[in-house]
Amino acid sequence: MTKKLCGFDVNGWRDFAARNWDVQSDGKEVIGPGPPVISSAGPVTSVVRMDLEDGDHWFGGRQADLAPHGLGGGWGAVGQPERRMTVRDTLGALHSGEGAGRQLAAAFRGLATGAAYNVVSLDDIAESTELLQERMLKALGTGRFRSPMLVWRPVLAALYAIEKGLAEGECTIGVICHAPMGVSVQKLRLRHPSDRSTEIIVPERRAAATHVPGDIGYDPLICRARERAVGPGGWSPRTEHRARARSVGRLALGLDPAPEIIRQANGQWDVIDLDTEAFLPETFLDDDIPDLGDCSVVLLETLCEGSIRRTLSAHVSAMVAPTVKTLPAKAVAFGALIAARRLSAGEPVYYDFLPQLSTIISGREGVGNVDLIDENDTIEAGRVYRSPNPAEFAIPANHPDVRVFLNKEGEAHPRKATVSLGTALSQPSKVSLWVEQKPAAGRARIILEAPDLNRHFVVDWDQAETDGRSWAEIITPPPPIPERLVLKCGRKRWEESRRGPGLIRLLRSVGDRDRIEWKTFADQLTARSYDKQQHAVYYCISSDGKVPPDVPPDCITQLDRLTQRALEETRGRLARPHIRRDNDALRFLTWQFRRCPAEVANWLIRCIKKRPSRGNNHPFILNSSSWTLIYQGLARIAGDPQTERRIMDLLLSSDLGKWGWRQETACIAILLSRSETAPEFLSRDGVRRLVDRNIREYEQSKGSEYDTFHYTPFLTAGLLRWRLEEPFGLLLGRDRLADRLVNAIDGVLADLKRERTYPLAQSGKKAKFEKKRERYMPILEDLKLKLEGQEGNPDLLMDIYVMASKTP
Repeated sequence: MTKKLCGFDVNGWRDFAARNWDVQSDGKEVIGPGPPVISSAGPVTSVVRMDLEDGDHWFGGRQADLAPHGLGGGWGAVGQPERRMTVRDTLGALHSGEGAGRQLAAAFRGLATGAAYNVVSLDDIAESTELLQERMLKALGTGRFRSPMLVWRPVLAALYAIEKGLAEGECTIGVICHAPMGVSVQKLRLRHPSDRSTEIIVPERRAAATHVPGDIGYDPLICRARERAVGPGGWSPRTEHRARARSVGRLALGLDPAPEIIRQANGQWDVIDLDTEAFLPETFLDDDIPDLGDCSVVLLETLCEGSIRRTLSAHVSAMVAPTVKTLPAKAVAFGALIAARRLSAGEPVYYDFLPQLSTIISGREGVGNVDLIDENDTIEAGRVYRSPNPAEFAIPANHPDVRVFLNKEGEAHPRKATVSLGTALSQPSKVSLWVEQKPAAGRARIILEAPDLNRHFVVDWDQAETDGRSWAEIITPPPPIPERLVLKCGRKRWEESRRGPGLIRLLRSVGDRDRIEWKTFADQLTARSYDKQQHAVYYCISSDGKVPPDVPPDCITQLDRLTQRALEETRGRLARPHIRRDNDALRFLTWQFRRCPAEVANWLIRCIKKRPSRGNNHPFILNSSSWTLIYQGLARIAGDPQTERRIMDLLLSSDLGKWGWRQETACIAILLSRSETAPEFLSRDGVRRLVDRNIREYEQSKGSEYDTFHYTPFLTAGLLRWRLEEPFGLLLGRDRLADRLVNAIDGVLADLKRERTYPLAQSGKKAKFEKKRERYMPILEDLKLKLEGQEGNPDLLMDIYVMASKTP
């Protein structure tokens, strides 16, 4: 006996069902042959609630179209809004997880019930998630629809075209489906099954459809029609009955919106007569349709009629090279019935790809990606796919849980799932991970099997923790970045000691003196202490410009007054350059680090810009060593990204071959090591030039006493902070610049290890060199580890800074 078959296109705009049986006048059901029987509802379909003796029930289809339920207060209690729900809203509720399974099931029941096989259309858009698929199938189960299958809308359109002879033989076809917010564009391959002798043609889906947004989408059309209905005044309690008029949907979908009598909230009647003139939007699609030039035929599927249908067809035809064949509005429902017929006969309905799902395993060759679903695999709809090559890895002993990283195609970020084993294994144990899934049938089952426990676990993607890193970063984590160097502030430098008065006493003693001993204050700010236990250097003011929180307020006030006086005195020097005095006030300002007023940075930048060769008649330049204060002071006080960028541009625009180790090299090394933002201003070319300079300093140091070497490793460590901008920058084996730096460092290490002979009279010089060798070699080895991508010493920059300090 032939079984009852049904294909559903329940979309919320115009719903159709195509079935292979009819009901005669005497109630007898007759199953084929003959043309399909079509049931329809809409436009803009709804389900309505009725309160019966055994509880509330929802009804859909034509009954809902005709019912006054939910159409406003003019219908009394039956017109209350909660008694009607659009099918579009039921689909939206399913997507958000609010639950509208009963209501959606009612929409299907209102069209047809009782089929042994039921195929349902599924829009090929981003919103048709695996979670939505599950909820739709659950809703069909609630409505007791047997053997339900979801099939992508373009596939159903292709099945209709195959049946009608619009597409023949093995070929590639394009399918453009009218969508809520524009159109979706899909390419399908039509082919014979490779594992069957039958000549049946089966559509194969290899990727998700491409969305092209535009005002011709169903949603914008409905909004446009609703605005036309309520009039220029917009929506209000007096016009809401017009927004619910059936003629709104008819106008939006190109059906004849004949005059309609509708009921107002006060019970009176209103006539709505929508004019179709100039209804079409000015813009149809925002972007071009993807290239379909390799398609034998292009199908256009739309639920619209009349001028909307003609305009959309003409617009698409003008953008697509192959011939465009526009399908009837019922084509998807017909295609669903064809799919149900194939399903009942055991024939393939279509082939589908599955979203790529990958995990990570660690083996002898390191950490690597394992695809649980092969990107080239397609599977027949209705059949279960299982990973052909499960990922296998080991759980260490005494671990009660397993951490699994997963990456899924179409998702913004990977996820990390933690699977509790329930007990810790006493020895390392193997586990395997695989995927089971059906096309368009909900979420994949990710299964972790632990043979030693004789059980398996289901890994829940939705419950897994989102990981903000890229998959590449998880598989190959970016190399470490040296911690930013922060010189701390401490109360010790403010208090008196056996060495002399602290800054508190100095500030309180200055009063309103006409002459300030700026050297005393500058020396006090320059003085530092080293805490071996904390491995930290302390100044009166931190390199971020902060002071200890427990400094008396009057001292902060006095410090601010002195700062203003130092500014005034330095301005005077700039205004009267013939008065050549010392730079102690300038030192006092720059050793306040980022607390120093921004005006000082402008002075120092202008001073550097005026520098001709190695000389300058600038008031700040008292001798050649003044340039150390200018460059290093500028790096200390740079307090904002704009100033940092100006300094970087200034340095990199100069001749790097003429740099001084305590001036330009020191300036850029200090800036890169202490700032969060300065490294991002380096371009690849800028880094290359700085590496060239750095390598030159390494080469020049070989054979020397390493008296001018301090800022060379400092610059290397600062350059490694470029990884804030370029995560895999200066990585050995990946960046040629890193290879060159490692070679240069190896050359210096070899030179430091080389035995040197000194005359007996120079034993002190020998001891000094051996002390330098003892300090520099661990630093250089740590730099190599960082360049190789290993963690190494997290306090590398602090170690380099402390190394030059006489305090420890």
